[in-house]
Amino acid sequence: MTVRKETSPISTSVSRTRLHFDMSAQHDDRAAMYGEGCAEFYDEIYAPATRIAVERLAALAAEGPVLEAGVGTGRYALPLATRGIAVHGIDASAAMLSIVRSKAGSLPITTTLADFSTTAVAGTHRLVICLTNTLTLLPDAVRQSQAVAHFAAALDEQGSVLIETTHVVGDSSITLTDVMLDTRRGKRRYRAECRHVDTTHLDLWAAEAGLRRIARWRDWHRRPWNGEQGNVLSLYRKRTQSQQCHTRAAITTDP
Repeated sequence: MTVRKETSPISTSVSRTRLHFDMSAQHDDRAAMYGEGCAEFYDEIYAPATRIAVERLAALAAEGPVLEAGVGTGRYALPLATRGIAVHGIDASAAMLSIVRSKAGSLPITTTLADFSTTAVAGTHRLVICLTNTLTLLPDAVRQSQAVAHFAAALDEQGSVLIETTHVVGDSSITLTDVMLDTRRGKRRYRAECRHVDTTHLDLWAAEAGLRRIARWRDWHRRPWNGEQGNVLSLYRKRTQSQQCHTRAAITTDP
């Protein structure tokens, strides 16, 4: 298998079909279907988290705890837990969670089987992460905005939210990827339906949830994002009380 890339599971030789229609209500279980469909070969699709990515997350988490939305097979959760940082992973796929639990052993990782757009995790966290374009697996903008609100509610007062999306120049539609891959277990079908999230909407949802954006990077080296196509890392923190009042006033005041 040759598609072990840092952020994209699809090689350049694979064509993508873009669908320009609404795929909302009938695909409410999209995230669960995705995980159940690729859990057994997910670790062949994505390379392990890079050292710089883990170091960046560990610095943001300080001593934790961390909440990972869409924990998958533990690509980020496991190296963070190895550093002694408690991680709670929420995922809609029982197959994904079974794998991460089998890997975790005695590491400080706990899990919840649920859709992170509709389920709030108890407790507060120093860092909430939703990486590898996972937010786009949700079926529509309503559910995506609900997820961001849950992320904000899960933070402690000094906490941060880090969301990784993909910027597609000139196209914000749903993308369907449906290919056959050669895995160690033979040929397997990889299928993903992604509703792209643009940064303008992401910032709006974050502001409505009481968050302020403090950085936007195009990679884990924190190089500023300037509208390039590709991965985007958006970092948010809670607004102060005065900032929240100012934001509410700006939203409700007529132009």
